[in-house]
Amino acid sequence: MAISRIKKIELISLNEDKDRLMGFLQKLGLMELIGVEKGPKLVEPYVKETTLLEIEEAISYLAGFAERPSFLAGMIKLRPLVYTQEFKEIVAGFAYEHFLKELTQLRHRLKELTQRRETLIQERALVYPWQNLSIALDKLHPTENCAILLGVLRSRDFTSLSADLKKEGLNLFFEIVNQDATYAYLAIIYLKDDFEKLDVILRKYHFNCVTFAHHKTTVKDRLLEINIEVLILDTQIQDIKNKIATYAGERFKLMVVYDYLANIQRRKDEEKKLAFRQYTFLIYGWIREKDIERLKSALAAEFKAIALFISEPKKGEDVPTSIENKPLLAPFEAVTNLYGQPIYTDLDPTMYLAPFFALAFSFCLLDAGYGLILLLVMLYFLKKKQISLQAKNFLRLFLYAGFTTIVAGLITGNFFADLISRLPSQFALLKNIQQRFILFEPVKDALFFLGLSLAFGFIQVWSGVFIRFLRHLKKDRFAAFILDLPTLLVQAGLLVFVLTFFKVLPSFMFSYAAGVLILSAILVIYYHWKANPEISLKLFWSIFGIYSIITGNFLADTLSFSRIFALGLAGGLMGMAINTMLFPKGEIKGIIGLLAALVSLVVLFLAHLVNLAIGILGAYVHTSRLQYLEFFTKFFEAGGRPFRPFREDTKYIYLMEK
Repeated sequence: MAISRIKKIELISLNEDKDRLMGFLQKLGLMELIGVEKGPKLVEPYVKETTLLEIEEAISYLAGFAERPSFLAGMIKLRPLVYTQEFKEIVAGFAYEHFLKELTQLRHRLKELTQRRETLIQERALVYPWQNLSIALDKLHPTENCAILLGVLRSRDFTSLSADLKKEGLNLFFEIVNQDATYAYLAIIYLKDDFEKLDVILRKYHFNCVTFAHHKTTVKDRLLEINIEVLILDTQIQDIKNKIATYAGERFKLMVVYDYLANIQRRKDEEKKLAFRQYTFLIYGWIREKDIERLKSALAAEFKAIALFISEPKKGEDVPTSIENKPLLAPFEAVTNLYGQPIYTDLDPTMYLAPFFALAFSFCLLDAGYGLILLLVMLYFLKKKQISLQAKNFLRLFLYAGFTTIVAGLITGNFFADLISRLPSQFALLKNIQQRFILFEPVKDALFFLGLSLAFGFIQVWSGVFIRFLRHLKKDRFAAFILDLPTLLVQAGLLVFVLTFFKVLPSFMFSYAAGVLILSAILVIYYHWKANPEISLKLFWSIFGIYSIITGNFLADTLSFSRIFALGLAGGLMGMAINTMLFPKGEIKGIIGLLAALVSLVVLFLAHLVNLAIGILGAYVHTSRLQYLEFFTKFFEAGGRPFRPFREDTKYIYLMEK
């Protein structure tokens, strides 16, 4: 529930220890380095950026030749797990530059062969309709007085073209080489002197001329040559692809080398922030207070000639924010971080949103069977070692959500919707156990479920304003007592009005609530009258302030929580519809009946998985929206900069100490 205290740190060391110290700090990953404006920059890049891009591009290319991951592994991309000793051996023994050179040559050769094959395929498509042409292609050239035209005409225009040519009285010869329902392929031999007249007639019928490359063979022979060459090219292309596929086995080593070089380059980039002197250099940075002693002891054990100074951040400095929560709350930091980082001097809302998020999610999904699947899938992935802490926290968020969804499903009688109630009488014990947990049924008690959702929304919205009230008690008591407290009283008074109207509370409470509302409205008007300098703003905010409390906080924000009711009810009804359509009915007779029942159950399970996926997406999106728009806006102000320590980072592998 807290934001870590950040201290400013300065390190002074000898230039000769620069590389060792920077590598040491990167491995520890405790400091965020601050750039120094003055001082010469003595750092040269360790590796060319193009080299890293070339390796990255090769990794992406070889992925197309690698084995496909399993279904579960494909759901969450798991990076290969690499231990330190294996990492060092690969870096030392893998000649990646030679490998990249060979791979590049293969890719270029594959590209050339593929382009050649495409050219032949296009040529084959062009000459195929002319295979009845008996003359060799290199003989299709004009003589002293005559010329030849090959072209394509719409079949329906051939008769009209023949008539026009005869009518014009041109001295020529033409033949239909091939014809189908759409086109006619013509060979025309004509006198050169008649070209202009012939051209006018041919243009009229959109005659498209065709030219061929010079070959000493006929079209049929050329087609045979093309087919033979395409077969040869296919064999060569497949051989190269097979060889590249063997190279795909080295993709893992490329990943290791990329992360190794990228970390060194990252270290070199950070060295640009150092301030150098003749014999020493200076490092400025931020560090969490809890990590100071660990850094001191680590430096003292490795370096003798080093000086370290700790100080408080100065006013106006850009201090980063690091959220620090206990393991139980840490998964909910993912929700906060997606909204924005809190300001360093502000509060961390994670503790406040955690129970509301878990409950809202569970009642949006509202099915014990779905919650059980979600919980088991998250447990499966959390057992994987090659998952970062940030990813594990995100998985734990859904693990908690799965657990609370199981509870919500049990108290509402939803286990894959109404599946248990459809079981035969032999499962009476299971049905009785389920009935003992049920507190209400969303479909039968829809109005109660809607009221429960709205009550939950009122509590969360009211809690958001109350948190703002507590914050203002420390910083601005005038706003706390003249604005925040009246806002709380207005919301409570309006709730009393509603409960009195529905005779949940006695009628005499109406007059007390009215008095509280009038007093609260006067205080809100007084606050805006004092806070705004101009008379127009005083009048506007005095009226709008009360209006926003009633329509914004009490009505709109509270009614927004009806989406919990809508999603929970819709998911349950969809599950019931799936069960109605697919759950086996009646007595199962014979092998065919058994097979039909098994197929039906498989389809039933797959349909529920689809409904589960839709439900999880809707529950997460809408629950997050409730936190961001209806809760955070009451008290939380984002805008902080996350604490980014200088440390080893990997893109493709997950590195572990053995």
